[in-house]
Amino acid sequence: MYNGQEVLEFEVSPPGRSGALGNNIVELSGNIARGQFQRTVPFEVQIPSRQKTLAGRYTARLEVSLYSDASSVGELADRQYMELVVDVLPRIDASFGTDPVAHQKSQTLDFGTLRQGQKSSLDFSVTANTGYSIKMVSDNRGVLRHEFTQSSIDYDVFLDGNVVSLEGSPPNDVLLSAVTNSHHRMDLLITGNTETGLAGHYSDRLTLVISAD
Repeated sequence: MYNGQEVLEFEVSPPGRSGALGNNIVELSGNIARGQFQRTVPFEVQIPSRQKTLAGRYTARLEVSLYSDASSVGELADRQYMELVVDVLPRIDASFGTDPVAHQKSQTLDFGTLRQGQKSSLDFSVTANTGYSIKMVSDNRGVLRHEFTQSSIDYDVFLDGNVVSLEGSPPNDVLLSAVTNSHHRMDLLITGNTETGLAGHYSDRLTLVISAD
């Protein structure tokens, strides 16, 4: 089955005898009993699982030919065509780490005692069968907020080496777009003056928004 240049494999087989990939001709034999005028001949069309292909509509055409076995060569008695149509739905999986299906949906970065110039990094991976976009939102709009006051310490976020603006909420800017599996690196750099900061615990929460285009 085709969707442009993309291919989705399928198989045609007698009922209960699937697994014959690679053969584009399936023969079903039988006969019509004396006194009867028709017979139903079932067959199955199956799409094997775990195929990696892009989302979209895939189509194919089956040619169904009826041959008479009354002669030694088998004469063509009739021929019909049927269209096969399958919609492959978009799917996106993402996880922190190098395995996009590891289901690691959250990650904590603990800087310990804050110092200006500190840097910490983490990875996340995406697998998709459709184009997707990545945005990022910060609960505190790009600063580390003191646990009891409005005191804050600035920090910068880099995605694949490019600085990310976190001042908007909700996020409006697409940070990057892709159509294939991808691996990304996030770097966080403490830029504020920690020497004059109020003592206490500072934090922020970042949310990655990954959506199909």
